[in-house]
This record gives sequence, C-alpha cells and structure tokens, in this order.
Amino acid sequence: MNPYFRLVRIHNVLGAAFGAFTGYVVGAGWEIRPLSLVEALLVVSLVAAGGYSINDVYDLEIDRINKPDRPLPSGAISLRRATYLSYSLMGLGVMIAVIQGGAQAAVALLTAAALVLYARDLKKTGFYGNLLVATTTALSIFYGGISYGSGTWLDKIWIPVVYTFLLTLSREVIKGIEDYRGDLIHGVRTVATRMGVERAWTIARASLISTSLISPLPLLLGFNLLYGVLLVPFLYFTARAITAETSEQGASKARALLKGSAFIGMLAFSLGSLPLSLLHL
Repeated sequence: MNPYFRLVRIHNVLGAAFGAFTGYVVGAGWEIRPLSLVEALLVVSLVAAGGYSINDVYDLEIDRINKPDRPLPSGAISLRRATYLSYSLMGLGVMIAVIQGGAQAAVALLTAAALVLYARDLKKTGFYGNLLVATTTALSIFYGGISYGSGTWLDKIWIPVVYTFLLTLSREVIKGIEDYRGDLIHGVRTVATRMGVERAWTIARASLISTSLISPLPLLLGFNLLYGVLLVPFLYFTARAITAETSEQGASKARALLKGSAFIGMLAFSLGSLPLSLLHL
C-alpha cells in the first residue's frame, strides 16, 4: 500500500466517513441533502486522516518496537513531512466545517484538538486516552447528524453514538493488550500495562458482553427489522472477538474482528433507519 495511505490509515478513514454517513441518514431519516452530506464526509475524513497521521508522529519511538514496518519508523515518510501533512489535513477539515456552520466548526475543531492532545499526552495515561478515542470516534456519527441538523435528528442519533462509544472503548483496551510490550518499555500507562494482560482482557470482554446484551434494544426504539437481520453477523463477529485467545496475539485478532463488528453495526443502523415507505412494507 502507498505509504501515505498507510500513514493516514485509509481503511480507518473510510470507516470514519461511513460513520458520518450513518449519522447523517439516521438523523435525516434518509432525507438526503447531497451538499451537506458530502461536506460531512469530507470533514470527518480529513480530521480523522490528520489525527491518525499525528498519532504516528508522536508514536515514532514506540512504533520502532511495536510496528517497525509503519511508514515513519521504516523511513518511507519523513517525520517533518508527516507532521506537516497531519496539521494540513485537520486544518482543511475544520475550514470546510466552518462553511457548514458554527456548531459544525466547533465539533470539528474540538475533535482535531482532542486528537492532537491524545497523541501528545493522553495516550500515555491509558484509560483516559481510551475514553477520548471512543468519544472522538462516536463524534464522527454525531457530526453526520449535526450536518443534517434539522427536525428531530437527535431523537435517534444518540443510539448509534452510544453504541459506537462502547464498542470503540472495548477495542481500545484490546489494542493496549496488543501493544503491551512496546508500551511497557516506554512507560505508556494502558489498562494492560497497569493491570496486566489477563485483567485487561477481562475488562474488555465484560464491556463487549454488555454491548452485545443491549444490542437488540434499538428494535424497541424505532429501528426497522433490517437492523435485527444485521444484528446476527454483528453478534457473530463480536462473539469471536470475546472468545479470542487471552494473549497479545489474541488481541490482534480480536481488534480486527471488532472492525468487522463496527462496520456491520453502522450498516445496521443505516439500513435500520430506512422509512417503511421506502421498504414497501
């Protein structure tokens, strides 16, 4: 893959854009205004890409141990160029948000600032950093809703926002298990380095089980049966993550599975918000 695509984690950026799309169609009830939707996708994608890039800038020494094949430790991209690219992408995203409106600009600016703060300081605090990542990820869905921003958009949007927060929080704890060795050497205080791999796994599994148990609730809160159909593969991927091996290698597998859970979850919320008239039911 092109090193710049790897630097910004293009697959994660596309996931963030899908999150914004989900928030938009859920909030709008699929009453799409093309320009505002495109603007929302651009803002979320650009801010996310800059956030992933700046994370690698601050993680350079840790990645020399955990992920030496990443673009910066491997020398494929210079530190200076990566830093410039990071702030340029986030700045462009905020500028587009300003065009959308004051509320959108505030959310985009706060998210960008939070991503820099996370990469520079909060990542080393462990659970507080996990909370921030979960919050900014959930904000991609919220941003989609606020970009539509009329009528009763908030009535349903809070549901995928909460689910995304919980699922991301679990995944971040698991990512800390995966990066345990490098984090331990560099004094990064993740749940895994503070409490041990086994206890971190226990916390992550408890969170995932709780999320799975409450996952049918949207069916009672106005989402259609397509949500229920897609709930089956969501629960399958999540269950496989829960039962992964209690180790750093198992964490790597579980993190990948939870990306599948996140994608299916957003698809479920998107299609689950289709009006019955569009489904011919």
